[in-house]
Amino acid sequence: MSFFVALLGGVVGGVTWILLYIMDLGIGFVWEFVPTHVNFTLYPVVICALGGALIGIWSKRFGPYPHEMSEIMVEVKKGNKVPYNNIPVVAVAALLPLIFGGSIGPEAGLTGVIVGLCFWFSDRFEFIFSEVEELAQIGMAATVGVIFGSPLFAFANQIEDETKPTVIPKNTKIFMYFVGILGGFGALNLLTSIFGGGMGLGRFPAIESVSGGEWLAAIPLALIGVIAGMIYFVFQRVMKVIVRPLNKYIILKTILGGMILGGVGIFLPYTMFAGEQQMTVVMNSWQSIGFGVLLLTGAVKLLMGNICVEMGWRGGNIFPTIFSGVAIGYACALVIPIDPVFCVAVVTAALTATIMRKPMAVIFLLLICFPINGIIPMTIGAVIGAAIPLPKWRKMGKA
Repeated sequence: MSFFVALLGGVVGGVTWILLYIMDLGIGFVWEFVPTHVNFTLYPVVICALGGALIGIWSKRFGPYPHEMSEIMVEVKKGNKVPYNNIPVVAVAALLPLIFGGSIGPEAGLTGVIVGLCFWFSDRFEFIFSEVEELAQIGMAATVGVIFGSPLFAFANQIEDETKPTVIPKNTKIFMYFVGILGGFGALNLLTSIFGGGMGLGRFPAIESVSGGEWLAAIPLALIGVIAGMIYFVFQRVMKVIVRPLNKYIILKTILGGMILGGVGIFLPYTMFAGEQQMTVVMNSWQSIGFGVLLLTGAVKLLMGNICVEMGWRGGNIFPTIFSGVAIGYACALVIPIDPVFCVAVVTAALTATIMRKPMAVIFLLLICFPINGIIPMTIGAVIGAAIPLPKWRKMGKA
């Protein structure tokens, strides 16, 4: 069974690499090649409106894809089979918002493709895989590990998601997680080393100074991250209410979402895209960007993610959330005389944990971009972010 789980992980890694490679080619063509030949100020508005039209037409024809990871697993746990005959449809639906600059991450769309592949895999090898739910969870874990380049994050994220006993013994399932995740991670790294592509967060330098000032600021910084997380949920609820009258007009809604995305992107360009490449730019130029722009960019990025999702530009929120935390953290570093990486680590961990509610997964995730001596400030931020209860109106955001 281990061999087939490793094989599944390799397939996950390969498929993920293919989709990310296509995404990179599409972004390069739309946002780098074409602008060298067509140069005018409103280009982001026009191209995002065009992207919105394509997304709306696709959604009207095939349905609202991709589904969120949580939605997919709810269906799996109910015993419902995720169809795999529409994998190309889900793949295109996942790629279109990413290529046209959506402020979303790729994890939701890729997970939909991979879970469909897991069911296909199970049907072909049902004499080995009798528990499809467990196989789908292993596939999801491998996908998350591959996208974010962090096997430990993928493992922790999946473990913190489990709320009930499983048929496969716990120790065996933990082993299967690692086999699948490492299989996918290895396949992606092999393909990336040969052909390029993939995604990855920038790497922060080591924290140079941790003194009394840093520790005194840790809790206030974490609370800033928590407040930003609460603002995210406010934006989520407000956008659901505002967009509800447009839900019958799918194409109009996605075009309008694209126009808003492109219009905001003219003035705050870092609010577009998933944010992993923009994070590196901010990391290298934060002092010249300025407090107001950094703070506004971080806050608007949280808003734009919700606008995209509610307007039909569907995708994940992890990469954009991390970027927002980095921008807000650097804004704080401009006014608080402490180590800037310490500042960013606490704010980013607190914001991400407030939204994800998984402190261990957040710490493992952020270790791929923050230095090892940032683990204590990240732990402070993640624990506080996940521990502070969400207000009652948060439940209304699901309406």
